[in-house]
Formats: sequence, structure tokens, C-alpha cells
Amino acid sequence: METGDTAAMREHLERELAEAATRLATRGLFDPLADTISMRCPGRREMLWVGAGETQSRSASLDSGTGDPGLHAAVYRTREDAGAVLLGATAWSAHLEALGVSPPVLFDEQARHIGEVTSPVAAGDTVGLVRALARGSNVAVYGGRRICLGTTRERMVGNAEVFEKCALAFVVARATGQRLATIPWWVRAIAGRRLRRDQRRAAEHFALGRIPEDTRAY
Repeated sequence: METGDTAAMREHLERELAEAATRLATRGLFDPLADTISMRCPGRREMLWVGAGETQSRSASLDSGTGDPGLHAAVYRTREDAGAVLLGATAWSAHLEALGVSPPVLFDEQARHIGEVTSPVAAGDTVGLVRALARGSNVAVYGGRRICLGTTRERMVGNAEVFEKCALAFVVARATGQRLATIPWWVRAIAGRRLRRDQRRAAEHFALGRIPEDTRAY
């Protein structure tokens, strides 16, 4: 879909946001009373987002903002490939912040669609958050909350699901003293190149006012 019909585009994004929030909440990955979610408006310096405790989406500029809207806007400014953003906490992301570390690359789909996550960033350190996301990872842990992004709504939801699996496995292993096998470096390198290719294509689509296609293939 392109931005030629602004009303149709907004209606599409509103529907996508509502469906994403419902799916994530069903999986325990989104708290409607505390978390926020958004989608980029292709070809415009604008996003639609749903605030904590709200049911209706509203527009906001990508060039300003404070609080959660400001964080969402900062992500979109930093990552021109980002089409959807989830900001919120789960028990496992809170544990990661307490540990002061992020999980290594444990699963193929993590290597392919999330990339390597930097160490948790302290709440309020927006410079550190921007620096972490600028490296290309689709997840960052920020003050006990995790920020998940994707080129599309589907990709963002998928990344949130994958990261939760990674965080759970890592925290449990650390707590019980188990060892976890990580993905070999050469697999990470190949997956990283494909991830960056997808991100470049998505940024090009958004610049032209188009929503990119979902990335499903490995």
C-alpha cells in the first residue's frame, strides 16, 4: 500500500496496530495498561501510536515528543527501516536489566531477524539507546523495558516473540548454572548480511511512501 490515499493508509495502520496489540497481549507480551505500540506512516514524518491505557491510536510527529512518544519517534529517526515499534516490559526483560547483560545469539531466527543485542541501556539514557539501535539490532533493553522493532507489524510481533524465548532461556540458564550453545559466528555473519539487506529495502520502501513486504524466508 502507498500513501496516495491518506485516509485508506491511516485506516490500514489503525487496523494493523489494533491487531498487533491484541495478538501480543494474548501471548503475554503486551500490557495495554502500561505498554505502548506504534507504526510509521510511510512517506511522512509521522507515526500512529497507542498510549498506555488507551484503545484508540493517534498521530504524533517523528521530529519531537517526550515520554514514550518521544522514545518511539527517536527509534524511527534512528532507524529508517523501522515500520513498527513495541515498548514495554516482561518479567524476563526486567531480569535482563537486573543482570546487566543481554542474551547472546541462541537461535537461528534470532540471528536472522533480531541480530546481536547490546547490553541493557539505563532508563533516561536516550543517547545510549540511539547508539545501541544504530548498530542494526531489532531489540534493545532500556531501563527494564525492551524495545522491539521490525520493518513491518508482522516482523515486530515476530521479533517480540523470538526475543522473549531468548530472554527466558538465557535467564533460566544463568539462574541454574546451565550452559547454552550459541550460534556459530559464520551463521551469524550470513544472517546479519541478510538482515541488513532487508533493512535497506524497507528504508527504501518507506522513503517512497510504501509499506515493505514481510520478510519470512531465512
